[in-house]
Amino acid sequence: MNTYDVKCPICGTLNCSLFLEETDGWMECESCGHTTKFQWEAQTEKPIPVFVIRKLRSQATPVK
Repeated sequence: MNTYDVKCPICGTLNCSLFLEETDGWMECESCGHTTKFQWEAQTEKPIPVFVIRKLRSQATPVK
């Protein structure tokens, strides 16, 4: 499990070594006590390619 260093959006204090994965991103600031949810990208996630399929017209002309 990874630890994260997160800056509090309320007071600006840096909170070190937080286990955000087990709390689903929730943290309580050590300085001001406010509880906030931090949005992070887990390191195990990888981008998924997205393909856009459009209606294509035939490039070949019919033989007569």
